[in-house]
Amino acid sequence: MSDRSRRDVIKSLGAAGTAGTISLAGCSQQTSSESTETSTPESGSDSGDEPTEQAATEESSGGEPVSLGSIFPVTGTNSAYGGGHQRAFNLAVEEINNAGGILGGREVTAVNSDTEGSPSRAAQKFRTMINEEGIVGLVGPYSSGIGTTLAPIAKDSRVMEISNGNTSPALETAGVNEDNNVKYYGRTAPNDVQQALVMARVLNQTVEAETASFLYVDNPYGEGLASEASEAFDGETLNMVAYSMQTSDYTSTIDSVFDGGPDAVGAVMYPGNGRTILQQWGDSGYDGQWVGAEAIWSPDMLSEISDVVEGMYITSPQTANSSTFQENMGGQQQITQFAPHAYDATYLMGLALEQGGEASGTAIGENVRSVSRPTGDDTEVSVAGFGNGKEALADGSPVNYEGASGSVDLNENLEPVVPYRIMRVSDGTAELNQEVPLSYFEGKI
Repeated sequence: MSDRSRRDVIKSLGAAGTAGTISLAGCSQQTSSESTETSTPESGSDSGDEPTEQAATEESSGGEPVSLGSIFPVTGTNSAYGGGHQRAFNLAVEEINNAGGILGGREVTAVNSDTEGSPSRAAQKFRTMINEEGIVGLVGPYSSGIGTTLAPIAKDSRVMEISNGNTSPALETAGVNEDNNVKYYGRTAPNDVQQALVMARVLNQTVEAETASFLYVDNPYGEGLASEASEAFDGETLNMVAYSMQTSDYTSTIDSVFDGGPDAVGAVMYPGNGRTILQQWGDSGYDGQWVGAEAIWSPDMLSEISDVVEGMYITSPQTANSSTFQENMGGQQQITQFAPHAYDATYLMGLALEQGGEASGTAIGENVRSVSRPTGDDTEVSVAGFGNGKEALADGSPVNYEGASGSVDLNENLEPVVPYRIMRVSDGTAELNQEVPLSYFEGKI
């Protein structure tokens, strides 16, 4: 990192916290596993002192590695997804290094960490990665609740954060540093304003519901999406019900949802608690059509409670089915939801650093949008094609990254607008029911 950005980090965050770790965990799709942690290499470490003359010389000559961090739910809440996210991030870093690194041959060091499903622990680890590992960018987290906690840290430290899974509308304008007007927070996952419109479309046009209740996990992701979906719903919203992840008896919650007999339920749930809620609903005697957001889409869960979820609709952003990405990840079973978005976030950071010409979060924030959008005379950079992007930028040509998740055309808020799909569960499997093109969102967002 540059001398200026290193001093900014020290000034904003002060003394270093606990030691950072690299988590070398793997978990197959929609399954949980424990992580194995080892000490992180001390490349780009920062003890809190000004860089020595030797270190400054190494940075200017391009010899010192550039550290990028990741933070995903490898354990704890949402651990079904985190292993795949981490593998995708590490794959992207490996490909960048195999292409000769960045900024004249500087290697990228991957510093992996685990949110443990805890906003406070994630914040602590993020600060450690900044202070002790000298990261200039962070990929993750998955959860919007944790993203809400980390975005102010990114802003104040001038370290760029690109989330692969945050979808809460509340994060739309997060991360803007008023001192230099640079936005230090972005995402490769779409804003849930889009998904809310798709959920409402299912309720309005497919189910033709006149009344609906909305059940949502009690966090920024759940509250934001449910509120937007209710607003877009043409019928009458009977009940808005938040559920706690800290209980296992949802009898009273289900009673509240079905008070007044809604035609349908718009549900924003994670698989763990969602499984319990759906099973208890199946035993309750209540009737109604379920329309779930993408987080409930766990193939294992749908299969295991197939009789309960039969006919359920699930909305989800469309993701490109890149055969190259699948092969390099070790097969489709290794790719969890929003893993392609983690890969894309890492590539965008590498290209933005290359275009910016310096190892800093500011360089990423100022250049990440320009490497994600078509201009008409740009070089297209695709999966496993980082070297092509480097060559184009070295020649002074613009680049447009087309990634594992699809076109990642970031808008002024550093978030994409993407096509969606509507799935319906049949025999325990979510099958494509409708495709929702980009044109559907024109004039709506």
